[in-house]
Amino acid sequence: MTESKEKLLKQVDGLLDLARRSRRLSPLLSQESDRERLDRYAEELEASASRIEGEAASAKTFNVVRPAGLKAG
Repeated sequence: MTESKEKLLKQVDGLLDLARRSRRLSPLLSQESDRERLDRYAEELEASASRIEGEAASAKTFNVVRPAGLKAG
């Protein structure tokens, strides 16, 4: 099942937010190895966000129309 463009873009936003937080916290860590690990984590998050953003570019947006009286499940 193909995910909607909106859902993919929300994932991108979430990943980029985590990457920004990681980069902001990295300088506060006392151990160089911890800083490097957190910076690598941020890079991985940004790479994933970039990949998903590419998927979103080709994703279709689905508008689900429900007959009257049916509730979303």
